[in-house]
Amino acid sequence: MTSPNLENLVKTGQLKREPGDRREFEGLVRSARARLADARKHALSIESRFDLAYNSAHALALAALRWNGYRSDNRYIVFQCLPHTLGLGPEVWRVLALCHQRRNRGIRGVPGDR
Repeated sequence: MTSPNLENLVKTGQLKREPGDRREFEGLVRSARARLADARKHALSIESRFDLAYNSAHALALAALRWNGYRSDNRYIVFQCLPHTLGLGPEVWRVLALCHQRRNRGIRGVPGDR
């Protein structure tokens, strides 16, 4: 499946075309489900739970992108493609983009706003 918007990202080098791989797709979905289940464990710290939920969302967004025959190494781009891969509205990827920013702040040790 091709999308004019995804093809524009290929032209700018932000996406690569790569045939979908069923095993990769299934692995990403399986990983996302496991991480999401772990994110619900209250015994874990809130930081760990956030990281697990964030990585679960990324794995599912990447699975959708791969299903459509594209790949990106940029996590932010993977989330931005959601309207074109899953038909999700901007309200979804904007929340995920915010989570991406907060995740990056946490990795760099920069205190984020709460």
